[in-house]
Amino acid sequence: MAIIKCPECGHEISDKAPFCPSCGVAIAGKVVECPKCGKVYFSELSECPQCHYKRPVADKTPIVENDNAVNTQETEKTTEVEIMEPKEVNNEQPVGANNPEEASDESLKTPRNSSRNNKIIIGAVVAIVAVVIGIGCYFYYSIQSDKELQAYNYAMASNDPQVLQSYLDQYSDAPEAHLDSIQSHLDLIKKTQQDWTNVMISNSKSALEDYIAQHPDSPYKAIAIHKIDSIDWQTAQQQNTVEALELYIEQHSDGEHVEDANQMINSLNSKTIQPEERLMVNSIYGGFLKSLGDKDEEALTSFVNPLLTNFLGKTNATRSDVVTFMHKIYKSDVKSMAWKSLGDYTINKKNVGANQYEYSVAFSAIQTIVGQDDNATEVRYKITSTLNNEGRISDFNMIRLAE
Repeated sequence: MAIIKCPECGHEISDKAPFCPSCGVAIAGKVVECPKCGKVYFSELSECPQCHYKRPVADKTPIVENDNAVNTQETEKTTEVEIMEPKEVNNEQPVGANNPEEASDESLKTPRNSSRNNKIIIGAVVAIVAVVIGIGCYFYYSIQSDKELQAYNYAMASNDPQVLQSYLDQYSDAPEAHLDSIQSHLDLIKKTQQDWTNVMISNSKSALEDYIAQHPDSPYKAIAIHKIDSIDWQTAQQQNTVEALELYIEQHSDGEHVEDANQMINSLNSKTIQPEERLMVNSIYGGFLKSLGDKDEEALTSFVNPLLTNFLGKTNATRSDVVTFMHKIYKSDVKSMAWKSLGDYTINKKNVGANQYEYSVAFSAIQTIVGQDDNATEVRYKITSTLNNEGRISDFNMIRLAE
């Protein structure tokens, strides 16, 4: 046996190797060595690829693979010599030619070279079988390893305890790191489920919030968020105030009941008088009464609508009717006059459009009259009026109250 370089890939191998373990090309019986430069090349070539030495036809014999090849090569050379130089005819009778016993003895003898050839062939067959088995085992375990890895990745991505337990049962001989990871994942899922059961029993908002904080990746997170949303919405409905509803929207900007909350806020706003609305009403009627006492026509008419549905019993009254009233109450014996709201407003609100409201107002006012004799007289009135969505008086009536 000699170490040669594979003519295909240059890898050092035995000249008796059936195949190159590196590139898989056939070696034994398929290569020859150049007698001139020592280059090993495939026997199917007629000349050396390195020095281009053309070997004789008789030299196209592969590198010796076994003793049988040697004998064969020697036999071929001997045959050539015999053909070139025939031997003299030997008249002597060959051994066993006419002696059956001798022939029988010779036929029972096994040539030494034949025995060695059989051993070499058997060894080569065993080696080939071993290689085939090895390759088969390699591919088998490689496939099994791939299946285990796929099952491991699938189980790690799952939150189903049955999937994880199935992996542990089926791949008990998997790498220890994989088994530990799957077991840890399974334990975490079981704890998550137990914690979720406890939260469901308590049905507490704080418990749900704690659960989300402790298990941010839990499959029950969406359900927990939904339950918190429902609890806060129920609280807002029970309180039924603009502040409570606005708090719900602030805490759940993408909540399930944001639209309902806005509708309720609009409904409450249409009925509930906000502080700024009360200030507006006080400002309008306070200004109207002051301009009435000051005999300020321009200011007085700025607080009323061009056309009033009713003014002191007159329907479809105009601003001129309001001015006429102001002059009418200033009689000749009146030196000065002052009007003042007592601020006891009762306000009702009506929605007449998108964020547009009409206000029905009732309140008390005092008229102070100073006569030419400087004596002052106070008269109390009950006023009912309407403010339109533009903030102008569209209806005005007052009744004198008894002293």
